[in-house]
Amino acid sequence: MDEMFDKIKEQAYKAKDGAVTVAKTVIDKTNDIVNKTKIKFSINETKGKIDDLYLEMGKKVYNYYKATGEVSESMLESCTVIDALMDEIETMKQQIAELDEDVICTYCGANNKKDDVYCSKCGKKIHEAFEDEEDDGVITIVPKKPENDE
Repeated sequence: MDEMFDKIKEQAYKAKDGAVTVAKTVIDKTNDIVNKTKIKFSINETKGKIDDLYLEMGKKVYNYYKATGEVSESMLESCTVIDALMDEIETMKQQIAELDEDVICTYCGANNKKDDVYCSKCGKKIHEAFEDEEDDGVITIVPKKPENDE
């Protein structure tokens, strides 16, 4: 009977040693995965910083182009594409204004409700300083024409 308990005890120790080995392997693999994930996260974070710098550089080049009309030949195509895309955005903003029946401020281009007295973006008075001209449902604010100055 003692012999049977000794064999069970021996098998239990072997099972325990096997479990410890497996646990150590799992822990090592888990630590490897965690460390790799941390490194990959750092790589992506660094790439994000680089992308931010690329974006900032691109904005500087484009702003220089808008201010001076000068840009390297390699950047000219990109700048003209950006101009076209900006025009598309303005067209889409106009479409939204038409749907909302908004008033577009000529000072800053912001959309305002047609009953607003002041521009929600720049604060200029809308209806008192300007007269409304309606075109296809979009009200564009233009300066009042002076009375007869003759």
